Amino acid sequence: MRTFIIKSNEGRTKADFSLRDLPGTSGRIDVLCRVLNAAFLLSHGFRKNVRVWLILYGPPNPPKALRFEGPELRVRLNPDERSTAKLIMRALELGEKLREPGKELEVYPGLYVSNRTFEDVLRLTLKNSTLYYLHEAGEPLEDVRFSGNVAFVLGDHRGLGREDEALLDGVAERVSVGRRSYLASHVVACVNIHLDSLGIP
Repeated sequence: MRTFIIKSNEGRTKADFSLRDLPGTSGRIDVLCRVLNAAFLLSHGFRKNVRVWLILYGPPNPPKALRFEGPELRVRLNPDERSTAKLIMRALELGEKLREPGKELEVYPGLYVSNRTFEDVLRLTLKNSTLYYLHEAGEPLEDVRFSGNVAFVLGDHRGLGREDEALLDGVAERVSVGRRSYLASHVVACVNIHLDSLGIP
């Protein structure tokens, strides 16, 4: 299983944004929609071996954690961002009822929402996966020996802050797809293509 953990610093935690203006009203949830497409979609196919966590820290009620489980996912992900954003909106609507940090609600088969924090998700992931932090200054991806369940952490268009990086120190190896700063969705696509070439499930 491949896991991608994306922390969104500004992603709205209430379904009050406009589908007609995702970049301007949602805290850049459009970036997260593109990440989901890069993680799951193939040409005429869908990856079942992928899990994606979107952890939203924008106003008004952070955090909100959305978990997409490839093996269970029954909702259709389309290349257009608006239909994917509708799924996120529905999850946020149901997530308004949540009070307990550890409780998770199933929105649709394979899509879950909770109030888990970035740190909570890292701890959960470390139980059964090797953790990697995607960073420009990391070891080149092609030089890393991957095996078993792997999980990759990355930020949104703003990246991760010092506190986030402090949580990753000592538990995640830094790896890089290149020395330049690339779009988050492109990074996810690069990782998927590289793991495909290695035959990593």
